[in-house]
Amino acid sequence: MKNLSVLASLSLLALTFPFAIASDPSQLQDFCVGVNTPADGVYVNGKYCKDPSLATADDFFFTGLNETKDTDNELGSYVTFASADNVPGLNTLGISFARADFAVNGLIPAHFHPRSSEILCVSQGTLLVGFVTSDKRLFTKTLNVG
Repeated sequence: MKNLSVLASLSLLALTFPFAIASDPSQLQDFCVGVNTPADGVYVNGKYCKDPSLATADDFFFTGLNETKDTDNELGSYVTFASADNVPGLNTLGISFARADFAVNGLIPAHFHPRSSEILCVSQGTLLVGFVTSDKRLFTKTLNVG
């Protein structure tokens, strides 16, 4: 009787394992080229999705990150963004890119990124960067070229 009880318990436990596996659901589509007109399709992530059969290579490309911008302003910096707003093919992919140009002693004001990250690469000069944790701990580092 004891063996039967152990066998029943193990069988019940084995049946629960498939329910304990967690993962993100599969994407509904490979991409959603974001457009602002409702006639173009389904509303996803703040934009309507262009019919995938009408997507072109230009929906996924951006030029301008190679251009140095004018930093003659109050902050001494200029940021060029490549996001779903100017690269419609990035919509729903959760990625973006930015180029920041700095004058000597230029800065970008403190800011935050909810549920996102930032990676920096210095191509000329040095850059003092940092972040503050939710418990007010400061991490700083001087980045050099590379």
